[in-house]
Amino acid sequence: MINTLNETSLHKTIKDLYAIENPNSKKEEKVGPYIADIVTAKKDIIEIQTGSVSSLFKKINYFLNEGRKVKVVYPLAACKYIETCSVTKKEKRRRKSPVTKNIYSIFRELTGLHTLLLDKNFTLEVLLITMTEEREETKEAVQSKNGRRRFKKNWLKSGKRLESIEEKIIFNKREDYISLFPQDLGESFTINEMYQQLFAKKIKGLKKDSLRLMLWLYKKLDLVEECGKEGKSKVFKIKKPPKEGAFYNHK
Repeated sequence: MINTLNETSLHKTIKDLYAIENPNSKKEEKVGPYIADIVTAKKDIIEIQTGSVSSLFKKINYFLNEGRKVKVVYPLAACKYIETCSVTKKEKRRRKSPVTKNIYSIFRELTGLHTLLLDKNFTLEVLLITMTEEREETKEAVQSKNGRRRFKKNWLKSGKRLESIEEKIIFNKREDYISLFPQDLGESFTINEMYQQLFAKKIKGLKKDSLRLMLWLYKKLDLVEECGKEGKSKVFKIKKPPKEGAFYNHK
């Protein structure tokens, strides 16, 4: 029961869906010092993460060093609704959040996992979802439960729930990460050129900071390299793939 005490509806729903997709799997199974969300019939691991992916580093590294295949499932809110329950619990207000995320938003969550991402036994599945964030109105302005609010507000988050899964994007090899570059990108490019091509595709919520994090991570993964400057802008190019059978060493 330890892992399920603070489990959101979103986490539980996705975990149940993946358990159904993997017959004879076990949920909340102890593996060494850790509790795995799902252990499949083949003893592989599936972790559902609705918070920081980087916080899973020690856990994932342990499972990989045991020779298990590890799949991390990360739901990304491409569309979010906010549902606020009144203080009296008699009324609910619902609105669409102006904040939108896209697949390029994922890189903020991956920086602490860069040594594991290209391990041959590691897979990341990003689910682009529509979700509802549940809130409870308070009589007075309060600090958030995690104490991170700069200013107190008159509501607290009470849960998250899944409305629908719009798309699943899978990363388990070099080509999957490279596929996020625009097809018409030149042999060398700047962040501005990359942003302009992606912006032309009308990707909602696209931010240059996400692309900077993406290229920082890709340099760590040896997928891109800097090859000069255009004015104050760094110029990048995609590196050639390694020899057949070469994998990133996560240890």
